[in-house]
Amino acid sequence: MTARLIIVGDSFCVAPGAKDTFRNWCQQAAQQLNLTLWMAAGCGVSQDWQWDQLHTIFEEITPEDRMIMVPTHCERQWFVAERPEFTHVNTANLPEELGESVATAIRHYCTHLQRPELDLQHQAHRLGWLHAQVDRTHSHPVWVLPAFSLHWILTGLTTSTEDYWQQYKLNQLHNLILSTHNLFDHIQQREMQTGETTNTVFQGVDVRYNHILRHNHEILAHCVVRAIQSGTAIDLQDPRWMTHKLHPRIWEDTQFCQQQMDTHQFQRRLDILKRFDGTLIDKRWYKDWFKS
Repeated sequence: MTARLIIVGDSFCVAPGAKDTFRNWCQQAAQQLNLTLWMAAGCGVSQDWQWDQLHTIFEEITPEDRMIMVPTHCERQWFVAERPEFTHVNTANLPEELGESVATAIRHYCTHLQRPELDLQHQAHRLGWLHAQVDRTHSHPVWVLPAFSLHWILTGLTTSTEDYWQQYKLNQLHNLILSTHNLFDHIQQREMQTGETTNTVFQGVDVRYNHILRHNHEILAHCVVRAIQSGTAIDLQDPRWMTHKLHPRIWEDTQFCQQQMDTHQFQRRLDILKRFDGTLIDKRWYKDWFKS
């Protein structure tokens, strides 16, 4: 069997459409490593969904395979079985997508039951299970590259990834090759000019491939390849990143936008903004929703 690069992730990893000629960082890394790519990723998904994919993967994994786990934010919950993409109040207009009854139940969970301390504990248990599966299957240690920093929108609680690894002694698990960096802080947000966010630039409809400029896919692929070839943690420090480029008037630079973004999504973005009177900034619907 041909050795594979297995990547389990969220929207930071989803491959472009079948007719799209662009190859994202996952595809570029697999090609450079001469490995067949096995992708298990979905937009908006939770860790519950990701670990559900792992059950299948570990029944087929071989010692020659290499795996990158991109755990999404542990705050996300797989609320509705057939709709794994709606896991957080920030992913969509939940009353519209799931109905008022289900959305109200989610609101009550988020405001009255969810606790960041338990989210962190559950994530530690999942990573411990991942460590055990590597032992059980005699497979290669797994690279872990978090998608997000550990910040909770509703409570404001924040902790660093490095402190979290140490607090739960996860850095002592020899089957996990843990990165202290994350894709949101070290790539996605650094593409913004100071003071800007994905919402202020894109009005809530991000049309970058995997929330990353095309140039930076190449750099991320290089970081991944370097880590796998050396057996070290994925280090996102690199002088070649394209940073501080994005601002609300970036759309006036049509050449840059066409070179660095997913042009297939431009019309979709305009259609959505037209529907919402030109702005989705700050996701006002859910802020008002939680006040009601």
